[in-house]
Amino acid sequence: MFLILWTLLMTPFAQAEQGPYMWGVGPVISTIVLPGDHPFNFPDQADDAGFTKTSGDVGLGVHAVMYMRATQRFGTHLWYHSGSGGYSSPNVTMEYDFVGSSANGMTLLGGFGAGFGYQRWKTGEGDEQKKLTMNTFILRAQGSVNYRTKTNCFEIGTFMNFFLPSGSVIEPKNGKSEPTNFVMYPTVGLEFTGYFGDFRPPKKSKRSRRSKKKGRR
Repeated sequence: MFLILWTLLMTPFAQAEQGPYMWGVGPVISTIVLPGDHPFNFPDQADDAGFTKTSGDVGLGVHAVMYMRATQRFGTHLWYHSGSGGYSSPNVTMEYDFVGSSANGMTLLGGFGAGFGYQRWKTGEGDEQKKLTMNTFILRAQGSVNYRTKTNCFEIGTFMNFFLPSGSVIEPKNGKSEPTNFVMYPTVGLEFTGYFGDFRPPKKSKRSRRSKKKGRR
């Protein structure tokens, strides 16, 4: 799935520019900071069923990025989130970042993205187990700072994800699923990524340098 998304995102730009300005791919680890226990509120049906909010969560995944120029970056982000309360959530987003100015090897970035995912909470054991499940559309905003070498990039950032649930239901192990009125909720978190790739800006060709000299004349 990752390879398909990466190919769809990158093919038009690769054909236009005949290769990215810079690129990288690597593991990412994240955690939700606000709310401390998420979501902010369960629907009444979930509260009555005994579901508990999630804390002590961690997200593990892969982040791939491609710079089309020094000030523009596209990315694909896949991660799996888990935590207390029987929480689990696979997600994928496509992202665009504005790349700011650099100083002492550090670069500031800011951007936005969108994607989709799936969320689940569990409560109870055996035949008494219940699941609260939903599909989610994700709107995302992020800001980060990174440090690049020729073949590596280390990035720490903050993000805000807005989850827009669809088809949220409570699923008893034996019985009929019950729809819930779960509404949109935001999360704010921190993440760290270590990229491997090519972070050397392409050198200007001799032809382009000659063209510039002729233009000056």
